[in-house]
Amino acid sequence: MDEILKEAYEEKNNLVENMKTIILSTKCNDGKLNASYAPSVVDSKGFYYVYISRLSKHANNLINNSMLSIMIIEDESKSENIFARKRFTINASAEVIDRESSLWFDKIQILESKFGESLTFLKKLTDFHLFKIEPKNGLLVYGFARAFKFKNKKLDQIVHMNDQGHTTK
Repeated sequence: MDEILKEAYEEKNNLVENMKTIILSTKCNDGKLNASYAPSVVDSKGFYYVYISRLSKHANNLINNSMLSIMIIEDESKSENIFARKRFTINASAEVIDRESSLWFDKIQILESKFGESLTFLKKLTDFHLFKIEPKNGLLVYGFARAFKFKNKKLDQIVHMNDQGHTTK
C-alpha cells in the first residue's frame, strides 16, 4: 500500500475511533429524507450500533426502511479549513436487535461503557431500540483532492478516487 493510501486509512480509523455520534440520513414513508444524529459505537467487526427511541422520526424510518447513510465528521472547531472538514460517509443498512437476545446485552454493554449513566438509564426504557448498522461502502474526504472509496464489510479495501487533484481555469 502506498503512502497516500496508508495516510487515508489512518485518517478514517482516527475519525471512527474518536467518534461519539454519527449523523443519520434516513427515508420517511412519504419519501422525504430526514437528517438526525445519534450516539454510536462501532464493534470489532465494523458494525455500528445506535440506541434510539421509537418516538423519534429516525427510529421509525429505520424500522420501515433499513437503508440509510451515516456520516462521521470532524468538529468544526478542529478543522484547518471549513471547506475541507474531514468526513467519512457510509452507505449502510440497519436492523433492530431483539431486546431479549445475547447480542442486545453484549452491544448495550459496549454502549454503556462508552456513555455511562445516560445509557444505564435509557436501557430500561422500552420505547428505545438497538439498531445494528452494517456498512456497505464508504467515502472518506480529508482535504482538497483527498477522496477515497472504502469497500468490504469492515471498510478496509481502499481506492484513491482522484490522484490528479483539482483543476483551475
